Amino acid sequence: MSNARYIWSVATAMRSRVRPHVTDNAARDALDNGIRVLTTMANALEQGPDVPTAFATDGAVADTDRLGGPPENVAAWRSTGAAIARLAGELDQGARPCALLDAVRWEKSLLDQAIARIDAAERAGPVEEGSGGSNIDPLRLQAYLRQRPGCADVEVTAFRLIVGGRSRQTALFSITGGQDLPADMVIQRGIPGQVVASVFLDEVRQFDLLEQLFAVGMQVPRPILVERDAQWLDAAFMLVEQAPGSPVQPDYWLPATSEPVVLDLARQMALLHAQPVETVGRSLPQARERYDTQSWRDEIEGFAAAWHDRAHWPSINISAAIAWLRDNVECIDDRRTIVHNDMIFHNILAQDDRITAVLDWEQSAIGHPGEDLGYCFPVVIAVTDWNRFMDAYRAAGGADVTQRQIQFFALRAGLRLMGLVLTGGRDSFEGGLSDDVLVASAGAHFSQRLMHRIAVILDSILKDAA
Repeated sequence: MSNARYIWSVATAMRSRVRPHVTDNAARDALDNGIRVLTTMANALEQGPDVPTAFATDGAVADTDRLGGPPENVAAWRSTGAAIARLAGELDQGARPCALLDAVRWEKSLLDQAIARIDAAERAGPVEEGSGGSNIDPLRLQAYLRQRPGCADVEVTAFRLIVGGRSRQTALFSITGGQDLPADMVIQRGIPGQVVASVFLDEVRQFDLLEQLFAVGMQVPRPILVERDAQWLDAAFMLVEQAPGSPVQPDYWLPATSEPVVLDLARQMALLHAQPVETVGRSLPQARERYDTQSWRDEIEGFAAAWHDRAHWPSINISAAIAWLRDNVECIDDRRTIVHNDMIFHNILAQDDRITAVLDWEQSAIGHPGEDLGYCFPVVIAVTDWNRFMDAYRAAGGADVTQRQIQFFALRAGLRLMGLVLTGGRDSFEGGLSDDVLVASAGAHFSQRLMHRIAVILDSILKDAA
């Protein structure tokens, strides 16, 4: 059932999001045939409905993949295939099953269901980015800006939604006219009607933090305004000025290619960690209720319980990582700074080998500085020596965090993120709460790459200990 949901989502996304942009006829034909194959495979992987009592075969489950591909009969799901095979076999032997008409109509109803679902994916209408009730409406944004003093002539132009996370929507846009407003801005809005997990900051608290960090010279987008009233765009939103530069790496899993940018990250992180939590971090939540050793132990056991409860299959590396954390938990001291919690290169803009903006502050909190350092550890060591990074961090005012603590937080970051992916992404998809292909990707692709990253971190730790 879960595998089928992933394939349905991919097929629908290819039809609705990719096909409208394919102009070459041969390429479009190839794409359409690929979508047809995906929908056929997805249908074959479905569990299917229960079999009526009159046609039941004592709970037998059919091996509908026995020939190495989907069955020609799209009604022959795993739950229904054995009953269909028995009834067809009786007819082949010359027998006439009781209630033959009912059996024929039952299979037809299953065929109707299967073909309707296949048609829904293969004929899905195009998704028009930037329009529709679930996306940010640039005309409503323009109306909002025009009611501000000196902005009656504002026109929103070049509006473009950015594909991003599942808790917020982001778009780039430009304006003409408007007093004291920058020409190029970014809007971030909550998704209307969505209950955001408690680990994410709302727009108001993010805006407050950005104002504080911008004032002390940190490379963050210049905050412009924040709107709490949902009447304008159906959810709270904030505007910031577009920063120069481009993403260091648009893909989460790609390492940076510039060592100067990596070392600049160390300096930006040190500046963040040096800010007083009582003032700059005044609107941020505590990352945890307690900071004693037992609280860290309790968290590790929570990671372990969540993994064993939700994982589709065991992992030697995950179990070994949990065991290492248990054995080394006493190395953590009670130290608190502002932490970003996602401060790596897909969230960083750079230009001419210098960072121009650190983005995406929704997971910021008061926590241990090792949380940020450990999180960036595996992507930093792919580019430069970790000691060089820590030398730059300390030279810019960063705390003296031990290597054992870095290792602890590197593994912890991987397990924490795995928990968020499984519960917030994969489970919501497999539970039928979302059919979005990005959520499907979180469960099918992100979790596998994340497990590999955890294995890389653990291997590095064990090599150091050998």
